[in-house]
Amino acid sequence: MTSAEPTLSEQRRERRWESRRELIVRAAAEVIAEMGLERATLDAVGERVGLSKASLYYYVKSKEELLGHVIAHVLAAQEEAMAALTREGMTAEERLRAFCLGHLQSLFADPAGHIAARVALSDIRDELVRRPLRAYMARLEAILADGVTEGAFRPADSRIVRYSLFSALNAVTLWYSPGGPLTLEEVGNQICDLVIDGLREGSSP
Repeated sequence: MTSAEPTLSEQRRERRWESRRELIVRAAAEVIAEMGLERATLDAVGERVGLSKASLYYYVKSKEELLGHVIAHVLAAQEEAMAALTREGMTAEERLRAFCLGHLQSLFADPAGHIAARVALSDIRDELVRRPLRAYMARLEAILADGVTEGAFRPADSRIVRYSLFSALNAVTLWYSPGGPLTLEEVGNQICDLVIDGLREGSSP
């Protein structure tokens, strides 16, 4: 038995709910950027969007859940950035480069990107915070596995590769200046060159 289709009013209510939560996520990014991860509170986020703490709980139940939404927001932007850089028939090396460049673009395209990078580099291990990263990690795992299948990459511990790559990419938010001598694309390509050179079949293990 199939469930009934949502009514027009239910669809509108869902869209309003999603729109309000999107505003809350953006407000959270602003508050965390100003106050830091430790000092930022749900009260401060609620005040930024004009909601009491009780009203805010209708959209998010905890600071950890809110951080998870911030990360999911950035990962969605990364998927779009990577899709724009990807075309049919690309090799694993080319897809890995698109992944790196798309990741960096998403980190710098929105204030939430810097927050997501900080969270990823922090010691926060809460399941609600880390859950959005799993599918993202799986995409990178698939690229690395395809590279081994193609004979382009040597077999390596994927955990070491993916965490090393994520750490390097996320750490760019700590030191990169858009007005500096290198473009973001040049930074991404250099990081990717280091990873690919180390993964190429025939390179030293």
